[in-house]
Amino acid sequence: MPLLLFIGCCVMAADPPVVLKGRVVDENGLPIGGAQVKLEVEGGQSFSVVSDDAGFFSIAQFPVGEATAQVEKKGYFVLAGQKIQVSAAASEFTFTLNREEEVREKVDVSVTSERIDPAQASQTQDLSAREIRDVPVPSSHTLQQSLVIMPQVVHDNLNFLHVVGARTTQTQYLLDGFDIGDPVSGQLDARLSVEAVRRAEVQTGRIGAEYAHPGAAVMSFDTPDGDDQWRFGTVDFIPSVNLQKGVQLGSFYPRFSLSGPIEKGKLWFSESLSLQYTLGIINGLAPGQPDEQKNYAGDSLTRLLWLVAPNHSIHGEFLYNQDYGENIGLNAYRPQSATVDTNSHRLFGSFLDQLWWQKTLFQLGISADESYYRTSPQGTEPYVQLVNGAAGNWFERLRTTGHRYQGFASVSRANLNWHGTHTISIGANLSSVDMNQNAERSDIHAVAQDGTTLLRLSQFTGSGQYSVSDTLAGMFVQDGWQINRHWFLQSGLRLDLDRYVEKALPQPRVTLNWIPFAENRSKFSIGWGMYSIPLNLSVIGLTSDQKEVDATYSYDVNGNLLTTSGPATSQFVLGENWKMPYFQVANASYEQKIGASTLVTLDLLARDEHHGLVFRTATPGQIGSNFLLETQRRDKYRSLTVSAKHTFENGALLFGAYTRSKASTDQAIDPYFGQLYFAAQQPGDLLWDAPNRFVSWGSIPTNIWGLLFAYFYEYRSGYPFNVVDQQQFLVGAPASQRFPYYSSLTVSLEKPFRFKEYIFAIRVSAVNALNRQNPDVVVNNVDAEGATPGYLTFSGGQGRAITARLRFVGRK
Repeated sequence: MPLLLFIGCCVMAADPPVVLKGRVVDENGLPIGGAQVKLEVEGGQSFSVVSDDAGFFSIAQFPVGEATAQVEKKGYFVLAGQKIQVSAAASEFTFTLNREEEVREKVDVSVTSERIDPAQASQTQDLSAREIRDVPVPSSHTLQQSLVIMPQVVHDNLNFLHVVGARTTQTQYLLDGFDIGDPVSGQLDARLSVEAVRRAEVQTGRIGAEYAHPGAAVMSFDTPDGDDQWRFGTVDFIPSVNLQKGVQLGSFYPRFSLSGPIEKGKLWFSESLSLQYTLGIINGLAPGQPDEQKNYAGDSLTRLLWLVAPNHSIHGEFLYNQDYGENIGLNAYRPQSATVDTNSHRLFGSFLDQLWWQKTLFQLGISADESYYRTSPQGTEPYVQLVNGAAGNWFERLRTTGHRYQGFASVSRANLNWHGTHTISIGANLSSVDMNQNAERSDIHAVAQDGTTLLRLSQFTGSGQYSVSDTLAGMFVQDGWQINRHWFLQSGLRLDLDRYVEKALPQPRVTLNWIPFAENRSKFSIGWGMYSIPLNLSVIGLTSDQKEVDATYSYDVNGNLLTTSGPATSQFVLGENWKMPYFQVANASYEQKIGASTLVTLDLLARDEHHGLVFRTATPGQIGSNFLLETQRRDKYRSLTVSAKHTFENGALLFGAYTRSKASTDQAIDPYFGQLYFAAQQPGDLLWDAPNRFVSWGSIPTNIWGLLFAYFYEYRSGYPFNVVDQQQFLVGAPASQRFPYYSSLTVSLEKPFRFKEYIFAIRVSAVNALNRQNPDVVVNNVDAEGATPGYLTFSGGQGRAITARLRFVGRK
C-alpha cells in the first residue's frame, strides 16, 4: 500500500504533456512550408512533423522538459542540435532556417541530406542553386541548358524544351508562382541569369489542384529575395578570345548579382543582370561564304520584398529581356542569304501579397506580361529549296506581339482536426491573353537536283495581319489529409473555363501516400488526375493568316514538261464543337532511403491526351486543301524511371537515372506554311521521342589543390524525323527515320583562389570530351539521292570544345 501511494504521488507530481506549437521561418521572417521538424527528448523518444504552408506545426501530447530540435528543408542549411525547454508556460517556438550560401558564416551548419517528405503529394525532381552552378553543361550561361540534367527534360534538335515527352507548349512554366511561358505559344523563352535561380523544380505527376492548366507538367523557378546581409557576385566578367579565324573577341557572358537591405529587417531588394554575346563559326560552308552567327542579349531580374508586419509581406518583381540575332538558321546546308535576323524583347512584372493569420495563409497575386518577336530576311529574292539545302532569301517576315494579364487568390487553412489533420485550400484564377501578328511572305521555289528546274511553286495571298485573344478562368478546392503517421491523402477538384470552349471542365485529382516504416525511410505513392491544356494562340492564329497557293510540275527524262497541278489554294480553317484539351495522368512511385545519404526512386507514368489541337486536311494526297483545326488529337506517353542520388559527408554529390519511355501520337502531322505535307493524318512517334535515356552527373571536392571535379554525361536514342520529296510531300510514315544515338560527356575542374580578402574560382571544362559527332541536321529529301551531300547525310552538333569560367565567390 505505501508503494502504491508513492507511485501515485510521483504521477501526480509529474507535469502533464502539452501541445507543442511552433513555426518555421527564413532569415526574413517569412514562413517556410514543407520543413521537416524532428524533436528528441530524454530516453530517446522522438517526434516528427512537417510545417504547413504558413510555416506552422504542432505536436500533441509532447512531454515537458528539455528537447533537441533538428529542422531541415532542401535549399536551406540544416538547423541541428538546438535545445529547447518545453513547459506548460513555454510550449510555442520559432525556428529560423538560413538559405544555403556558398560562403558560410562561422557557425556550424550542414547542408540537407536526401530525405523523403511523407506529405509531398507530387512526383517532383528539383535542382538547387548549387547543382545548377556546379554541374557542367555545354552552355553553362543558359538556364534552359542546365535543366537537361533532370531525367524528365530533353531538348530536341531545334533546342526546344520537352518535359516528360510532352510538346514544349504543354508544360506550365512558373516564375515565383506566376505563369512565365510565352503568352502566344506557351513555350519557355524567357531568359533568367543562372545565378538568379535559387531552385528549379519539375512536377511530372500527382500535381495539386492549385495549379491551373499544368498540362503534362509544372516547371517552376524560385528566385532569391535580399536579406540583411549585402551580397555581390559576378561570373565570366573577362571576355574570351576566338582563334578560329585569327584573333577576335569570342563569346562573352558576364553576369552580375547584388542584394541587400533597403531598410534592415523591413525592406530588401535583389538584382540579377546578365549580358550575352555569342559568336558561332559554322563549318562546312563553301569558301568565301559568310560563316558567322552572332547573338546579342541581356536580361535583368529585380525583386523587392517588404515585410509590412510580422505576418504580412509584399513581393514585387520585374523581368526584362532583350535579344538580337544575326544570321539565325545558318548551317552547312543553309547559307547566310537564307537566314534571318531576329529582334525580341520580354517585359514581365508581378505583385504578390501574402498574409498569414494564425494557421491560415491568404495570397493575392497579379501580373502583366508582354512578348515581342520580329524576324527579318536578308533580302526580297524568292526562297529556293534545293534537294540538299537552300538558296535565295527566307520567305517569311514576321512581327508578333503577345500579352498576358493574370491574377489569382487563394486561402489555405492548416491543422483542422477530424480523424487526423487536414489542410484545406481554396482559390481562383483569371487570365487574359492576346496575340497580334503581321506577316509578309514571298515565293518559295522548290527545284530539282540540277538547281534550276522548277518542281513546285508556293505563293501567298491575303492579309497576314490579324489579332486573336482568349480568356481563361478557374477555381479549385483541395484537402490534404494526414490520416495518421502512415497514410496521407490529397484530393482536389478544379473547374476551368476557356472562352473558345465555353464549357467548364471538371478535373478531379487524387494522391495517396503510404509510409510503411518509422523514420520515413520508404514511401509508396499513387495518384490520378485530369489536367487541362491551355489553347495555343500561335496555332489558332493560323486560321486568320494568309492562304498558300501551290503549283507542282513533273518532267520526262529529257526535261520536257509532262503535267502541271494547280495552282490550288490551301488555308487553315477554324473548326467547330471544340472541347477543352486535357491529359489524364496516372502515376505511381516508390522512394527508398538507404543509409543516411542515398535516395533511390522508381517512377511509373502513363499519360493520355484528350481533345488535343490538330489540323486535318480535307483532301489528303493532293495540293489545295482546307486544313481544319479540331480538338481530336491524342498523344500518349509511357515511362519508367529509376534514379539514385547520394550525398557524401564532404559535400560530394552523385546522381544517375535511366528512363525507358515512349512518346507517340495518333495524328503525327503538323502542317505549316511552306511545309503543308498534304497527307492524311497518321499515327507515329513524336519528334523528340527518346526510348532510352541515361543521365549521370556529380560534383566531387578533392584534396588535390582544393580542386572541384564535376561531370555531366547523357546518352539517349536518336530523335525521329520525317522524310519528304522535293515537292514537299511526306514520303512513308511520319517519323520513319532516326538520328544516330546521342552520347556526350562534359567534365570540369574548378579551382578556388584568394586575391587579397576576396575569393574567386576558375573552372575549365571539356565539352563533349569524347568528341562524338551527335548530329542535329540531316538531308531528309529522298530526291537528294546521288547528290552531294546526299540523302540521309548527317551533320551539325557540338564538337569537342574547351571552355573556361571565372567567377567571384565572395569576401572571406
